[in-house]
Amino acid sequence: MLKPTIASAFRSKGKKKMDRKELTYTLSFDLKYFSHETSKKVVDLAEKKGLLGEEDGLLTPSFSIDDIDVPPGFKPDVNRIFRSEDVFERLLDEISLRLGRDRADVIREINTRQMELGNILDGEVVAVLYALENGIDVRNYIDEVEEEIFKK
Repeated sequence: MLKPTIASAFRSKGKKKMDRKELTYTLSFDLKYFSHETSKKVVDLAEKKGLLGEEDGLLTPSFSIDDIDVPPGFKPDVNRIFRSEDVFERLLDEISLRLGRDRADVIREINTRQMELGNILDGEVVAVLYALENGIDVRNYIDEVEEEIFKK
């Protein structure tokens, strides 16, 4: 939900880079997706999730906006954008994004890796191992993974 939202904003302007203010205004006033305050939070979340990078004061999507399907009449659901996903889901999103691979393929590979390890590790741990084996820094998830495992 967040990727198509960001992609549609950049596409609507025909740009690959925008400053924070322009992106926020595009989401709120041009596209009328959200209130201005909510638009600011959406931009912050996209940046936090690694979907936007900043270079010389301009925000740039970390993915190809042309590869994202934005259906006609698209209207993002603010609740879906901000819902709290569990750590495994967020790890999957991060790994898929960083590898540029389909989420389903990443899930299959993590499941295969989990079986190779004798099914003795939780999915979250295997996802962290998979990410590290593929050169993805996921240290920021370690505490959450530990907390999730000890809740089980």
